[in-house]
Amino acid sequence: MSATLSDKTRQFRTALGSFATGVTIITTRSPEGRDIGVTANSFNSVSLDPPMILWSLGKTSTSLDAFMAAEHFAVHVLAMDQEALSGKFARTSDSKFEGVAVERGAGGIPLIPGCAARFQCRTAYRHEGGDHIIIVGEVDDFDHDGHAPLAFHGGRYGVFVKNEAPASVGGPTSLLVDLLANAQSKLDGHVSAAIAASGLAPEEFPLLRALAEAPLSVEALEALMGPTSEIATVVTLEDLAARGLVLRQGDGVSVTEAGAAAVAALVERVSAAEASALQALTAHEIALLRRFLARVE
Repeated sequence: MSATLSDKTRQFRTALGSFATGVTIITTRSPEGRDIGVTANSFNSVSLDPPMILWSLGKTSTSLDAFMAAEHFAVHVLAMDQEALSGKFARTSDSKFEGVAVERGAGGIPLIPGCAARFQCRTAYRHEGGDHIIIVGEVDDFDHDGHAPLAFHGGRYGVFVKNEAPASVGGPTSLLVDLLANAQSKLDGHVSAAIAASGLAPEEFPLLRALAEAPLSVEALEALMGPTSEIATVVTLEDLAARGLVLRQGDGVSVTEAGAAAVAALVERVSAAEASALQALTAHEIALLRRFLARVE
């Protein structure tokens, strides 16, 4: 291949990467009874009546012979939390299915659970397509459960975000810090009410929650509570100890069984308060919000 053609090929692949797609894993069973699976984003619909789909596989793929012989295969549209599976099935390996609790479909084909959608297909046609084989399948069965799909664009994984104008406190030109401050204020109101109803003080919740994870030193708890909190932290710990919620041993502090139970009940209460405050958002949008905020440094 000439250098010029090679450059054009790379440019062509880059241009194709501008088209955002979902991510799929295609599975089948070899004539010898081995489970076969490959990652592909060439999946597309063909027909509604009869229901038909297509995808393509490179002629150099080590899985080509199995798919050329297969009467049945399955297309799995990956959910946004299945990025690791995509990478696993994209590699050449004999252990792709290790740790994957598969179900069985038509012809014994492996079915991966937890996907946004699955299509069980009977191979209808195979066509030459340059350096790929285009495989057309007639859908015999399918299922989907509303999981948000994993996306792929420009050589990178991502998630789908609906193109809707966000609610704001000062119009579309509001600073992000204004929107975050407004959202925090409203969310704090819901959470504070939930904490107050539990009989615990607001400053006791973060201490108990941290101690429920692992015992900590008083110094570590003071750092958690923030600057100039030495006296407040000691007083709070003494009060919690008097109520049997924490146990102090020297400089170490641990949560008691009663404290752990109080934390569990309060976390459930606060989670319900958060859900109430965020009821205008879908579960997918809440997951995206958590992901985006976790990346702010």
